[in-house]
Amino acid sequence: MAQIKFKPSNISADAAKDTKILVTARKHQVAIRFGCASARCGTCAVKVSDQNAFSPMQPNESALLKRMNLSTDGDVRLSCQARSTGERDCEVDISFQDTYSPDDLDGDGSL
Repeated sequence: MAQIKFKPSNISADAAKDTKILVTARKHQVAIRFGCASARCGTCAVKVSDQNAFSPMQPNESALLKRMNLSTDGDVRLSCQARSTGERDCEVDISFQDTYSPDDLDGDGSL
């Protein structure tokens, strides 16, 4: 089982294989912003220190990050989509959520 260390709170949590970052954060009472929990709103984007600690990015996640002008190279992930591999420890920076606004998307999901 892997460990996720949430920054800036420094809360560490066990992350079982296939468990979403969002689920792990909520289970351990980490203050994390989220909305739809289905890769439609972009509210839950976080920065990860090791992209290989999580499942590969799916097309709907990368498309939303791209529309939000956020990185799609794997260092930014939607916490509602990225699932732990259960094999690698990682840091997840929740404060990244203060650097963007999902409101930059208009009502139909485009810029």
